[in-house]
Amino acid sequence: MDNYIPFILIPFIFMGVRHYLKKKGDYTPLKKAALFIASFSYTVTELGRSFYRPFIYSNKLNDWLIADTIGNSFGTMTAVFMIITLSGSGTKRDLRIISIITAGLLIYELINLTGKTSIDINDMFATIIFGIISALIYSVILIKYGNQPGDNEKN
Repeated sequence: MDNYIPFILIPFIFMGVRHYLKKKGDYTPLKKAALFIASFSYTVTELGRSFYRPFIYSNKLNDWLIADTIGNSFGTMTAVFMIITLSGSGTKRDLRIISIITAGLLIYELINLTGKTSIDINDMFATIIFGIISALIYSVILIKYGNQPGDNEKN
């Protein structure tokens, strides 16, 4: 049953954030796109961790480190787009937030030095790569849906 708990949460997280943004009058097309990407990334992360990774490990398949790094790759996108959805301004300044989130996730990985586990360099690379991918995706949706007059009207 533990594998299914994250999937039960997905619609509640989506509906809760959507309700919050609508109540605040901030459910813009940019926020809609960012929330969709955050929800999609969260779903991919949990599918990967719950089903894909165990399948790859149990069958000893080589998937070019996808199973090993899926939590950091799509997890990075989930963190970036959820935070941008909730606190982004819809301007290029949000790209700074993306870099801060990515740096924070890297610092979190480095905290493993203080524990009994070692640093997984592949996870760090996945975090950096998907932080960059997130910035590129956000730049594209920012060009299309960035702050425009009337964006804060209720949708």
